Amino acid sequence: MQPRMTLFNTVIRMSAHGWRAALLTATLGLAAACGGGRSGPPAGGPSPSGSPRSSLGPQGYDVVSLFRGLGLLARGAPLPFVGSVSFFASEFPDSTHTLVAVSLANTSLTFARESDRYRAGYSVTIVFRNGPTVVRNIEAHETVVVGSFKETTRTDESILFEEVITIPPGRYEFTVSVRDDGSARTTEDAATLEVPASATVGLSTPVSFARATLRTRLGSIPQIIVNPTAAAIFGRDSVIPFFLEGYGSSDSTHGVQYAVRSEDGRGLFVDSTTLMRHGAVHSGTINIQASRLGIGAMTLTAWSPGSPDTVRAPMFVGFGANLPLASYDEMVNYLRWFASPFSIQKLKDTPPEARPAAWAEFVDLAAEQHRSTEALREYFVLMADANARFREEASPGWMTDRGRVLLGLGRPDQVYEQPARTLSERGRQQLWEYSRENVVITFFDQSGFGRWRLTQSSEAEFMTAWRRRVQ
Repeated sequence: MQPRMTLFNTVIRMSAHGWRAALLTATLGLAAACGGGRSGPPAGGPSPSGSPRSSLGPQGYDVVSLFRGLGLLARGAPLPFVGSVSFFASEFPDSTHTLVAVSLANTSLTFARESDRYRAGYSVTIVFRNGPTVVRNIEAHETVVVGSFKETTRTDESILFEEVITIPPGRYEFTVSVRDDGSARTTEDAATLEVPASATVGLSTPVSFARATLRTRLGSIPQIIVNPTAAAIFGRDSVIPFFLEGYGSSDSTHGVQYAVRSEDGRGLFVDSTTLMRHGAVHSGTINIQASRLGIGAMTLTAWSPGSPDTVRAPMFVGFGANLPLASYDEMVNYLRWFASPFSIQKLKDTPPEARPAAWAEFVDLAAEQHRSTEALREYFVLMADANARFREEASPGWMTDRGRVLLGLGRPDQVYEQPARTLSERGRQQLWEYSRENVVITFFDQSGFGRWRLTQSSEAEFMTAWRRRVQ
């Protein structure tokens, strides 16, 4: 298959396996994608093979477990990506259109300069296995071209790859691997995939989308540009749209009921909508009003009245622009060095229905205290820096001694490194000087392998200076 160039547009074509789109856009944010299917955990979508590895996303936040817990494909370093699988009826009962979407960040790829542009290549391999038999093996090679060096360093999932594969229903061992052609770094995720029978009645998977073409017959290939965020930003966005198809009715309309549940399974609301008939296919959108949601991860479920089948998809309400995508509990945990223990405990104790108001109050108070509306964003910039520089075998960088000092006190004015001061001491010492707080924080690396720990006296000095700062 010939490689194709993507430059801030969408490339669509039919292949031997179906319809493919490669998309690079300047408007996509933190990645999440829609998955789903028939009822069952997680609604007929991919079931992760084994427990997810603890790995970090491109900005250093542990979002992999969050995504995988909602039925998405997700892997972290060395080449982070998020993916989804969605199902649509075909004209034959022995085949189902399966839409595989994978999103990744520019910064994950190796770009080379070409005149006034920058070019990178990547490959995606999708394999369906039934026992030892390979049922489908699709390999695609894509090229991304951007106009400036700044675009090559973007950490949001700005690249979207899609493939529609028409495949017999059944249970498959399913793998997706993504390879950076410039460095040979490769990441793979595997799942057990239940491909449902092509529905004579029922619904497709709900898909959060940026653009969709209405089908008028089941023989057409679904053409949908998946929105890899499936998210709204709290206080900014008003609607999360999902595309949905209905099958098996000869009426002019197809009624659909839907519900939204929070990450802990609590029902938020139930509503209904109507899909209109377009030729042989009913289709339409479910517009989820963000004002009716809380904050964090949620699940949309939809069903036809009187039908036992349920389809579902994950969604997210983010805490703010340039803040990590996380569950509510994870976000509160991240903020442990940003605010006072009293403020953090207040967020923890807030019941789910009151969380949006509590978060808005927290953000306003933080801006007032720090005299800046950028304080939260800057805190997470420091967290990403700590994850990149201070990560240890068992801990992300922000949870190490140096990481928590960086988050609690900010960047030091001076950093000094020196050998141990006496013959009885081994290893190295690193001194962080904070002029405004009038403290010098000392770390020691006794083993010589980069495991820096606070000295006992510096632990006490740090906690005292941090408490003064947040209170």
